[in-house]
Amino acid sequence: MIRISALAMALLATAPATAQAPATPAANPNLRTDVAKTLDQNFDKSDVNNDGFLSDEEVRRTAGQVGQQMMSRLDQEFDGLDKDKNGQLSKDEFRSVAAPRMAQMSASALQQLDKNKDGKVSPAEFNGPALAAFDRIDTNKDGTISPEERQKAPRR
Repeated sequence: MIRISALAMALLATAPATAQAPATPAANPNLRTDVAKTLDQNFDKSDVNNDGFLSDEEVRRTAGQVGQQMMSRLDQEFDGLDKDKNGQLSKDEFRSVAAPRMAQMSASALQQLDKNKDGKVSPAEFNGPALAAFDRIDTNKDGTISPEERQKAPRR
């Protein structure tokens, strides 16, 4: 038996574990009970031998199926971008998608940074996330990140 990492749990939560239909997505992903139900359903589908644990083989099977699904989605997205169907993305084909996505990212960034929801980002709102991250790493609160603190900081 192996320990399931957070990544493996995320894979189990978002994809079907077997060739069967995936578990119905949580009705309300903000409700812990709905998320737990979906996780339980996906775990049960992964636990092929029904022993209540996921073996290395069962996890590998699940990860392989998730990988296949991801590759299929990437292929579909590429096919949608490749307007002239020549198997390559031209700069124009790439830009036709990049510009709207950049605009979407900008809008998302504004929403995340604009804490008081006034439609503008103040210097304090702009600096807040980076300074908060600095403060989390600076465990002794001396205003300096030592090599030891940097080494102990979680990788994100």
